[in-house]
Amino acid sequence: MKCEECQKQGLTSRIYVGGTTATLMAAEYYYDEEGRYHAHDPNNLTTTFACSNGHHWSETSRDECWCEKEQP
Repeated sequence: MKCEECQKQGLTSRIYVGGTTATLMAAEYYYDEEGRYHAHDPNNLTTTFACSNGHHWSETSRDECWCEKEQP
């Protein structure tokens, strides 16, 4: 991972990981009829970052179940 702002300015920097927050929606974990494990977690994770040159940003992600990744 690199700081996009530093890259634009031709600088190098260290990235420090801050806190992570999650939404608190109920997740569903189960084994289907074929015995395959499913982890359907609708929660968004937001992580904050800061670089050694003082730039700050956050990124939001969500883990998808394998079956969600296979759908077109």
